[in-house]
Amino acid sequence: MPLVPIQRLTSLTTNVVSAADGAAAFALALSGAAPNVVNVGNAPGIWPELRKFDNDNTVFAAAPDPQAVWSQAAFIPGETHGFAAASLTIPLTVGIINDFLIALTVFSDNAVIANIQAFSPLGISLFPVPGLGVNLTAGSLDPNTGLTTDIAPPYNWQKVRFYSIPASLGLISVALSVRFIFTFQVTNYFTTGAVNTAGLSFAADIYQSSLL
Repeated sequence: MPLVPIQRLTSLTTNVVSAADGAAAFALALSGAAPNVVNVGNAPGIWPELRKFDNDNTVFAAAPDPQAVWSQAAFIPGETHGFAAASLTIPLTVGIINDFLIALTVFSDNAVIANIQAFSPLGISLFPVPGLGVNLTAGSLDPNTGLTTDIAPPYNWQKVRFYSIPASLGLISVALSVRFIFTFQVTNYFTTGAVNTAGLSFAADIYQSSLL
């Protein structure tokens, strides 16, 4: 079955919620809480930026480029925050196997654990979904890492992470919809440098199989 593009979800001040940790941010996103992050831009001026190709000719081209977001405008060495965003509500087709493909790209300063989960709009888990609900690790969340092992280029903040996963919700026998919740827990390392910024940006492309 062909894949139909559904949504490109990018990190924006209009769709990302933040909390003390990933679990709390997940709960906020699942409940539809209002976004509460700030756009810190390229705070140090040297971060890699997630950007579309100049001539992107896909249906996702209209989606804004990701912003680098954080919980507040000030950066505190050693702090950890959770972030989350929810996809559109996507109807599932009764009587067929509903398959998706999700491609996620993430930048963080400094380390991040990412997770993708599938839920109905009523907050009911649609598990088990093979491949989802896995903690994706990019660096240690121990803030002391910036003083011990992450002390030479390429630093964690220089690495852009990517992940793609087919996700099957199986054969649907009753009318249901799904939302994918993207959760991130990010740590800002301690450092001996004069500049210690923090931020998260991401882009998630969601495709759904079709009978067309």
